[in-house]
Amino acid sequence: MKNKKEVGKALGRIPSGLFIVTAKYEDQEDAVLASWVNQSSFEPPEVTIALAQMRSARLLIEASQSFIVNVLGKETNELMKHFFKFHEGSVFDGLKTRKGIEGIRILSDAVAYLECRLADAVVSGDHVVYFGEVVGGKMLKGGEPSIHVRENGFNY
Repeated sequence: MKNKKEVGKALGRIPSGLFIVTAKYEDQEDAVLASWVNQSSFEPPEVTIALAQMRSARLLIEASQSFIVNVLGKETNELMKHFFKFHEGSVFDGLKTRKGIEGIRILSDAVAYLECRLADAVVSGDHVVYFGEVVGGKMLKGGEPSIHVRENGFNY
């Protein structure tokens, strides 16, 4: 690629939201901070999420065929920071949650959430893109969603 530094700056200017994708299969559960989430269909309503191939949450999504997208708000910095830390116990320790589809956790302090059934998956580069049919969801705290712009489009 020519001019990778400049391409990286331009690529990083593509805005995205900030989300916590939660997943569960049997007695295992996980959550991952994600920024590559988009609506991809009106009928049926669908979203896409792109997760790095190394993320363990992927295996839970594939096994359970479902996931929840928790939308972070501008005022939920503490919630976002929680997912940057290493957790010896459950990643959900200390958070207010409730159970959603397939027993997957919903973060009570999120702006909103979407319950999704896995419709398709495609490996794309170093990520897997999941297509989820939205089968439920709700506004929780409400408010403005958090928007994220990266300085370099070649890393988080």
